[in-house]
Amino acid sequence: MAQISKLQSNMIALMLMVSIAIKHPPVPMILAARQDAWMGYIVAGTFVLLPLWIMDLVQRRFRDVSLWDALVTRRPWLGRVVLLLYGVVFFFTIAHDIRFMISLINIYLLPMTPLVVLAGSAVFTAVLFVKSGIVATARAAVVLVPTFVVMVFFLPVLLTGQARWEFLSPVLESPLGVAEASFYAFGHFAELMLMPLLFARRTFRLAEIFPGIAVGIAVTTILILGELVLFGPELSTMFWDPPYELIRQLRMTDFLDRLDMAIAAAWMPTALLKIGVTLLFLCQVANALMPDIDAKLAAAPIGLLALACALWFFDSSVQVGETTESRPFFIGTFALLVPLLLLALLRPRRAENT
Repeated sequence: MAQISKLQSNMIALMLMVSIAIKHPPVPMILAARQDAWMGYIVAGTFVLLPLWIMDLVQRRFRDVSLWDALVTRRPWLGRVVLLLYGVVFFFTIAHDIRFMISLINIYLLPMTPLVVLAGSAVFTAVLFVKSGIVATARAAVVLVPTFVVMVFFLPVLLTGQARWEFLSPVLESPLGVAEASFYAFGHFAELMLMPLLFARRTFRLAEIFPGIAVGIAVTTILILGELVLFGPELSTMFWDPPYELIRQLRMTDFLDRLDMAIAAAWMPTALLKIGVTLLFLCQVANALMPDIDAKLAAAPIGLLALACALWFFDSSVQVGETTESRPFFIGTFALLVPLLLLALLRPRRAENT
């Protein structure tokens, strides 16, 4: 199996943080902390390092053996429980991501196209990523993710003339509000728990993906700051997708007044790639739980099941946004308990220690 580079690992970590986490969390975060909501991403990004650090500690017990192999071959019963938990959590995640993406396209771009057609296109693309393998998918991340990130870093320059900095005052008015905003952001950042088990033959090291996490915190913070200084706390909470409304305000000249289409075109492949990576992981989990199942051949059935559940679990686009408030209880609890469970129970055999 070809080696996954550190750059590719960082791009995938960055993708998990920015593709969907920039969309729905800003609304409940601003409702909770108002002008201080931007601090929530920084606090959540720092806090998510704790469960990842615990997973790093568990990995170090097995030296050159990947955490996936340690779970599957050395502690089969524990491995099956943990992988089943991972499968349930990230199946809900992929269903949410599919429903959100097709809702966004249906509302802003293709209002006359049936949702099933949009969802089928997204799942078909994700299946192609799975059949290409993790190496090709990681290489795609190196191409697609930086394009979107670079555009985001240019936003402050383009929006400086329209910014109203008084919207950020007073600073730290409600520390409890910042804590609540961090709670909502953590519900999305907790998806980084995919990283320790995503590469089945590669050992996990937190230090290797730290640059990607730092850039992810910067990107999400820049976007929510842009929403605050442009619209203010009150107006920002009225939008279904605040980042899209933000980029619609970009206007360089009379002839370059639709930069939102260019940025949306850079974001959508990133979101599709995230769905593809999640589907690839679910196929690996299915293969580990039932070895007779071929991971690549399982992509289409699992993808179609995720499509059906995306339309079943979420009746409307409004309900997709409302999951941001309950998401931290579900995914956040998982992200904290699983590392502690592995830290307590997953240990090498005595012969391996000696």
